[in-house]
Amino acid sequence: SSCCNRDMRNQPQANALGAAALIFLSGGMNIAWSIGFDSLEDELAICMHLRLAWFLGAILGALLGVPLAKRVSYKLLMQLCCLLVVVGGVMQMSAHQDMQSMLSARYLNGLANGLTLPSTLAMAGELAVCYKRGTIASTIEQMSCTLGIFMQIVISVSWSTEYELTVDQFQGILCALYGSIACCLALLFSIESPVLLLAKDEEELAIDALIRLQYPRAVTTETNEQLTEHSSYIAHNRSLDTTQAWCQALPALLRLCLLRALYALSTSMLIVFTLTMTSTSVYGISSGPYVLFGLLRLAGSCSGAFVQDTLGRKLTQLIGFMVCSSASIGIASRFTGVDFVRIADSRMAVWILLIFQFFAGLSFAPSPVYLSEAFPLSVKRICIAIAYVMELAVQIAVFTLDLSLHTASIYFFGLGTFMLLGFAFSHWYLPETKFLTLRQAQQKFRDF
Repeated sequence: SSCCNRDMRNQPQANALGAAALIFLSGGMNIAWSIGFDSLEDELAICMHLRLAWFLGAILGALLGVPLAKRVSYKLLMQLCCLLVVVGGVMQMSAHQDMQSMLSARYLNGLANGLTLPSTLAMAGELAVCYKRGTIASTIEQMSCTLGIFMQIVISVSWSTEYELTVDQFQGILCALYGSIACCLALLFSIESPVLLLAKDEEELAIDALIRLQYPRAVTTETNEQLTEHSSYIAHNRSLDTTQAWCQALPALLRLCLLRALYALSTSMLIVFTLTMTSTSVYGISSGPYVLFGLLRLAGSCSGAFVQDTLGRKLTQLIGFMVCSSASIGIASRFTGVDFVRIADSRMAVWILLIFQFFAGLSFAPSPVYLSEAFPLSVKRICIAIAYVMELAVQIAVFTLDLSLHTASIYFFGLGTFMLLGFAFSHWYLPETKFLTLRQAQQKFRDF
């Protein structure tokens, strides 16, 4: 009863970020399409530029989002991003094998996601109470994006060429719908950050924001405690000049760039290629392995998101990295030293890859939480943008690799090694920040 009451009281904090969740959902569908979960019709027409378009648009959005967030309110920024998602969806819906329209639609959706992510993760840390920050941040970014990937997988493998609409047109309809609903959520529920309002010496507006972030809306003891803590957080960050802020941010930035790079490697085109080759050789055209692939990744992300404020950040990450490392090396060993992969080896590779996806979802659930709480206030959004650009750059780099089982073997050996290093790295260098305030979490990250 106490837990339910607490969740109900803090529900407005998640509602305030609901528009961003739908934008990330549409982004997840576009990521899945770009890395290979598309239709046979698309395979015959897709060029490399079209596959890269979403990632390039997201990089541009992340770079533009930081200066734009300083000039417009979060609500206005969300409305702009929702409009981009709707326009991109409409263009995709109306384009039938029109490469220019499809290219523009991918760029627009990527741009919207890039504009949204730095501000949303920063807001997640500033809006949420310390005992709900982990679940809210992870659910809004990781779980929403993974749900989009799962939906695109299901659509791509179950779609028939006899349908009047193509996979891309149906995806465009969904994106336009998500953007429209997100726009309504942004209008109704978006709330400005009380931290930024206090930083501008607008205390009355900050108190009003804190009241609106809980239910029922009233000034309570917790409201006053949050106001005091936010004031202390701002005072601490005001004492840092630009050089000091960057010196404190750099250790966290390096750690989280590596973490997001590993995240990109766990959901890349070569992973999808390996799944396709092994699944086809064992199960033919069955859609079962693909649906399980997406479902297990979603299950891992959901499991990780909902225990961030109970089990904590480190435990889920350590368990995930340990299993993923073993699974990656296990997959690589199936393809080593042979010109022809046996059916038994392919079957084993499929099932190990499915296990890998569950624990990858589990291990990367804390990454948006760390991004939301690790950096000094003055450089927080730009540091989140840098980590996101690093992730996207790694995704683009994987597209340059040769798609073959020999390459996959080397890739998975490398991924297993990096995951093992990630396990040791997480154990020694990533702090546990469960139940800590933003100020306390920032201090935990400031040193190597």
